[in-house]
Amino acid sequence: MTGNRTIAALAAIMLLAAAPAFARGFIEDPALLDKIRPGVTTAKEVEQLLGPEASRSDFSRMGQISMNYVMRVWTDTYDVAVMIDNGGIVRDVQKIKRWPPN
Repeated sequence: MTGNRTIAALAAIMLLAAAPAFARGFIEDPALLDKIRPGVTTAKEVEQLLGPEASRSDFSRMGQISMNYVMRVWTDTYDVAVMIDNGGIVRDVQKIKRWPPN
């Protein structure tokens, strides 16, 4: 029975280590951002391309919302905001490197 517990514990550790890759709002392939074209791409297309966002911010004075994601490139972590206007069209894609890296 001890062998089964060891295998189960190792499997749990592996899942926890891989958790960011399965997290909501995590961009697995940075090249996907190149497919988003401001003024053309819709919010629905962003969600189909990147999946559901980690969070959403409302900038009502600007008439925009931000679909927020997280992305890793090697050891660097980035916060990505896809700005969507009231008509549901992408206005801007912002990528900000986190410091210190985590």
